[in-house]
Amino acid sequence: MSYIDLLLLHPPSVYDFRKHAIMYGPVSDLIPSSPVFEMYPLGFLTITDYLEARGLRVRIGNLALRMMND
Repeated sequence: MSYIDLLLLHPPSVYDFRKHAIMYGPVSDLIPSSPVFEMYPLGFLTITDYLEARGLRVRIGNLALRMMND
């Protein structure tokens, strides 16, 4: 059984982004949000790297992507 010690959640900048038209900028028009193109806060990656180097299992969950898929 696989488990994790810590789950870091990355929320969308606007909770109800599916209901309101928001100006995302030129990049979002060209590259849709997907697991291939996800940008997390730099601190998430630093924390994850630090803790994994010390034996903890850490995952980052992208809530906006999950909300788009549901």
